[in-house]
Amino acid sequence: MYRVRNGRRSIRYNAYLFAKYFEDNLAVTVPHEVAHYVTDMLHGLHRVRPHGKEWQAIMRSLGVEPRACGDYDLSGVPVRRQRRFTYVCGCTTHRLTTQRHNKVHRGEAIYRCRCCSGPLVFAGVPE
Repeated sequence: MYRVRNGRRSIRYNAYLFAKYFEDNLAVTVPHEVAHYVTDMLHGLHRVRPHGKEWQAIMRSLGVEPRACGDYDLSGVPVRRQRRFTYVCGCTTHRLTTQRHNKVHRGEAIYRCRCCSGPLVFAGVPE
């Protein structure tokens, strides 16, 4: 995964998938993420689509067919589970992930119910 946080660019790979499909990851996933980095350096992340024509051209220049996602058997690969936090609105109960809960807690986001449009209000401890 290529990402930019606080102005720092990084590429990280899923160690389990990389080990399980080493050759394919080396041949496809590494160039895929490097192409995201090069696209960012040449065009800026917010000026192009993630897997748009600029990214595709860079993939081809690296000698790799541009694919947006892989098709891997994920059995045996550990899955990260997020805690869920209970929120309520005017009509039902919702379970928000830790990321969304933290955004609400920091005042960075307000989430609304899709049914009643009421704001989601924190109701208690995580599940």
